[in-house]
Amino acid sequence: MKKFIVASLLVLASNLFAGEKLITTELLDEAQSSLKEAYETGCETLVPYEYYKAVVYYDIAKLESSKLNVTLGKAAALESIKWSLKAISKRYALEEKNDK
Repeated sequence: MKKFIVASLLVLASNLFAGEKLITTELLDEAQSSLKEAYETGCETLVPYEYYKAVVYYDIAKLESSKLNVTLGKAAALESIKWSLKAISKRYALEEKNDK
């Protein structure tokens, strides 16, 4: 399971660096899937600050995209992905700390 999570994080991180090449809907899809991954790994309860910050940025991305403000929509979607990745990595760091 951890290998799958690490692979998912690598794919999401690589898409972060290619953010300028992706269209807004692709970024929104990536943000939504990273939020789903964060939720499924328990980030909502274990690291709520990072998780809900990702949720808020995703909501902002959807709102700005619906207003056809593409630049802000992309920026907010990238921030959502970034905070989802932070939540997932912090969650697993807490797990490793508790295992010791």
